[in-house]
Amino acid sequence: MDGPSITRPPLAVAITLLLLAVGALSLPPIQLTQRADRALYDTWSTVAARTPPPEQIVLVYLRDPAWHQALLNLAHHHGARLVISTLPQPPAGGDTHTAVGPVALASGAAMVVRETDWTRGGHLWIRTDFDGVVRQEWPVLEADTAIPSLALAGARSLTQGTKSADPIGVDTLNLDPQGRRWLRFFGDGFVELTPSELLAAPTALSGKIVIVGREGTGRHATPIGALTTRELIAHSIAGYLEGGSITTASWAAGLGWLIAGITVLALGFMPLSWGVSAAAASLGTAALLLWSALAFLSQAFWQPVAGPALLLLASGCYLAWTRKYPLERRRRPRDTTLTDARRLAARGELEDAWTLYHRMPVSQMMLHELYDLGSALHDQGAEAMATDIFHRIAQVDAGFRDVTNRLADPSQTQTEQPAEEEGRIRHLGRYQLLKEIGRGAMGVVYLGKDPKINRIVAVKAIDMAAEFEAEYVDEARNRFIREAETAGRLNHPNIVTIFDVGEEKDFAYIAMEFLKGRRLDDFAEPDKLLPVPLVLELVARTAEALDYAHNHDVVHRDIKPANIMYDSSSDTLKITDFGIARLMDVNRTQTGIVLGTPSFMSPEQLEGENVNGHTDLFALGISLFQLLTGHLPFRGASMTELMFVIANEPHVPVTSIRADLPECLDRILDQALAKDPASRYESGAEMALALREAVAEVG
Repeated sequence: MDGPSITRPPLAVAITLLLLAVGALSLPPIQLTQRADRALYDTWSTVAARTPPPEQIVLVYLRDPAWHQALLNLAHHHGARLVISTLPQPPAGGDTHTAVGPVALASGAAMVVRETDWTRGGHLWIRTDFDGVVRQEWPVLEADTAIPSLALAGARSLTQGTKSADPIGVDTLNLDPQGRRWLRFFGDGFVELTPSELLAAPTALSGKIVIVGREGTGRHATPIGALTTRELIAHSIAGYLEGGSITTASWAAGLGWLIAGITVLALGFMPLSWGVSAAAASLGTAALLLWSALAFLSQAFWQPVAGPALLLLASGCYLAWTRKYPLERRRRPRDTTLTDARRLAARGELEDAWTLYHRMPVSQMMLHELYDLGSALHDQGAEAMATDIFHRIAQVDAGFRDVTNRLADPSQTQTEQPAEEEGRIRHLGRYQLLKEIGRGAMGVVYLGKDPKINRIVAVKAIDMAAEFEAEYVDEARNRFIREAETAGRLNHPNIVTIFDVGEEKDFAYIAMEFLKGRRLDDFAEPDKLLPVPLVLELVARTAEALDYAHNHDVVHRDIKPANIMYDSSSDTLKITDFGIARLMDVNRTQTGIVLGTPSFMSPEQLEGENVNGHTDLFALGISLFQLLTGHLPFRGASMTELMFVIANEPHVPVTSIRADLPECLDRILDQALAKDPASRYESGAEMALALREAVAEVG
């Protein structure tokens, strides 16, 4: 029988959706593709920055602005070609005919201009890219008059007197469509001097281009690291002098998209396997990145490819996925699954019908047919499937027909009503107690109902007056509430969920989720053992749940198969009775009862020492031994003898009882059942890992 179809968008629709997603992610404030392109630009700039800078450029930093005038005089006297100052004001009365400075200061994206007293030079505007990094220079400030940048003004001063009246014109600057010049960065090597060093060797300025800056001024983020203003001017003017800048064009991005689009269409129409499709998309993406790198490093051309690379890679992954997991071409009506389930139930193929119903959410309109299916499954002896059906009905309407009685006693028919027990309590708190469904070493478990939300629950009730001496009742009640509240904070798929805790009259109670399935002690006898791989998996899940509890400072203290529930129909495992063992430590009216279950207790627990997570792992090791063999590893004719055996004698190797088991299980149990807690597994997670590794050897 065909299953429900799954639809995926065709390639054209998938590409359109991807382009829309890329477009949305390219808008502020995310700007994903732009940020990826800038990251590539920074990477290529770092690689290209190995070129040493021109030796004719010297940097000077001033600790005191009073040195400014002396430096200009010193530079002029010793034949410096040009002084470029980044200080906002020229020195009073200084000789500035060989110096240029910032005639205007600009700041912010709105280009707020402030004029200075410099008469020669250009604007100083350190404008960052959208991500706060300096990658470009605006060579011309569009104000009332076109003011060149300070670096451009300096470069023009150096070339005055050549054949061209304006050797460095705007038309020669390789500007992008926004009027920006993308900076080329050089490697380390700019000579940087202090005024005291210049006084000692003033000839160091001869024939040099001197760039002056104030010490302690801010630094700017760039592709090659943080640089001062004077260092940025040095990189910029070096690019002017050597004709070096990074060029780009408006068609560059379009070309990348065109190549990526053609490649995607070719992959879509060619009958390639999923592996070849994935490999081709990956190689195409790598080729785009390589093209961008080679263009930058060899031709100083910036080719943005992040968006096209994302389109190609994502489309290739989509094609590979659809080709590895092909889908049915024909469509099915939406209600086909429900129709098929009803048809199977009418033909008497009940288990197949249950399989389909199990996949569907339960609605109020389905309750009657589900009830009939559950009853028919019960009549055929399929108790687990019938219980699953009744449990799902109860989750929608706990008062539907006699479903609560069905859950309490699967043999109960619709016309039969359970006999009322003499003296049984009917309510605890807001919970209606429908039927007793179990008894333990302490307390009775009832099938209950929460009328406020119409939910089926299990209610564990403990008669404090009957269980404890009068002077210890208050202590026991307080400990019960405290331990139950602590356990109630645990939220793990393999730990029973506690909904509520309270007390009424002489009873303390816990309301928890009603569990389907059977206790694992039902499978702890030699003729009822579960398959070994399943045992290892269930114990591994238990170990992981204990690891979660231990990390939240909760110790169970009474781990044993009877406190682990497993539902094979849904493959669900739950640990129950957290905190109950701690309550048993209080003096009780009953005799011969000690904390925990003696056969599953650790040496330190028997000796009354403080227990921790290692105690639970010891008990889990005993549970594993019993579930594998049907026998306990430690036995004694009396309580005293049992305590001595647990504390002093080694257990029998599990492989001596079952020769078909691998030796790795002996090693696992040896560590889990070590007498010294420090020699056991460090955590439940570590024990779970060892158990899952053993599954491969069981094979």
